[in-house]
Amino acid sequence: MLGPKAAMQLCPSGAESAGRELVREEGRISLQQLAVLLGSFLIGSSTILLPTVKARQDSWLAVLVALVAGLGVTWLWLALARLLGVPAVSGILGTLGPYLGTPMALLFLWYYLHLGALVVRNISEIYVTAVMPETPIVVFIGVIVLLAGFAVRGGVEVLGRLAEFLFPLLFLAVLTGHILVMATPGLVHWEYLRPVLERGPVPVLQAAFAVFAFPFGETVLFINLVPFTLNRNRAGRSLILLTTVIGLLLTGTTAVHIATLGADVARVNFPGLAVLRQVNLAEFLTRMEAIGIFVWTFGTFLKICVCYWALALGLAELGGLADYRPLVLPLGVIMAALSILLYDNFAGMVMMAISLYPVYAFPFQVVLPLLMLLSAKLRGTQAPQAAATHVEEEKQP
Repeated sequence: MLGPKAAMQLCPSGAESAGRELVREEGRISLQQLAVLLGSFLIGSSTILLPTVKARQDSWLAVLVALVAGLGVTWLWLALARLLGVPAVSGILGTLGPYLGTPMALLFLWYYLHLGALVVRNISEIYVTAVMPETPIVVFIGVIVLLAGFAVRGGVEVLGRLAEFLFPLLFLAVLTGHILVMATPGLVHWEYLRPVLERGPVPVLQAAFAVFAFPFGETVLFINLVPFTLNRNRAGRSLILLTTVIGLLLTGTTAVHIATLGADVARVNFPGLAVLRQVNLAEFLTRMEAIGIFVWTFGTFLKICVCYWALALGLAELGGLADYRPLVLPLGVIMAALSILLYDNFAGMVMMAISLYPVYAFPFQVVLPLLMLLSAKLRGTQAPQAAATHVEEEKQP
């Protein structure tokens, strides 16, 4: 148990260089909670759509290539978070100053808002298309954002505890879905995965770029969570390992989808649902799409919460506020409105995910973080040490 002085020291302290008051976030999460948040974030909405149309039966290979690139971006934001020791906006303002830093901070905040709205629309489209088609989509959007707002107001500890409870269930549900599909007689045809690289490596690389952007590159938001993590200096190996495991799980999921639905699986609306609907074990276990709904509902909910929390925290930092919680409600209204305005229909959402989003997201996921890292290194920025680390070191013999 840390005393008041240690608790104050635990707060990231890089924002002072920008002349702004430190945003208050009393909560701390453990390294395990950070890891399960990352795992839930990656599972999230990543299997709702498959942005791999060009790769056809090689879509699983595109996911594998994207995983390798995803490990690179994980290393990038981990290195940046360690160097800055503060959330993204404070780090930008402290490194670049208010004149150059403010426009870049606004770009990051726009991305957090836009990504959150995209994920809200993704899960709402599933409900209105496959679960309750007679219910207006605005109802689902409103309920999801409202519940996420309650979680975000609870702070980072609430998000960590939610992930700690939900991630094992999400992981188990995905594995259960795989087992049920493969156990259904005559459902899986592994020959659908051949021939490998029939059209060469270019379509695979093009599809891998899309998969990298969604979901691996989106983990750049975790720059904001690392400073509030105890023992964050030990996070590297754990998070790289977890990203690898989830990436392999997504690769396996894609392979199962192809082996069930064929090479044009990426053209199917909600391929995960289409696969689970075909499960039939002795006429007893049938139509198991509820598993997919469960995974997407709670996985996307945690992903929305991370985007929402990072947005509220960052905007409070930019505005010099001592507390981000008063911003939660108005930002939720804006996020809900944006999610309604994003697309005219489901086809527009698919087109955005496949064609536009990878190019649009790349600067936010790679270019700007890389520029921040180089700028921080050139300026000799060094992260403040967390009091928790000092306390643990003092306890060691």
